[in-house]
Amino acid sequence: MIVYKDLSKLREDVEKLVYSNCYEIRWRHIRTYHPDIKEVEILNTLLYGVYGFDKKHEGRYISKNCFPYREGLVRIAFAIMKADGKLVVVITAFEEEKT
Repeated sequence: MIVYKDLSKLREDVEKLVYSNCYEIRWRHIRTYHPDIKEVEILNTLLYGVYGFDKKHEGRYISKNCFPYREGLVRIAFAIMKADGKLVVVITAFEEEKT
């Protein structure tokens, strides 16, 4: 797992990786608990969402994005892994309830 301290560098790397199709979405958890989340929403949230650090897990990050047809924000948790290069791994994605 690659740990970032700078969210703008993280965003830059994520953008390159997504556009290069270097991402993996862990659908098992998402489809089981949040079946209405779509791949296009996940990718748009990675590219255009508001980034933050996951306070519970070092090396994990959060991105949130608003879609006009949803009541809440789409929130994803992801990490950058390194195997034979870098890979964005989406751990989970769901719609946050409005507060």
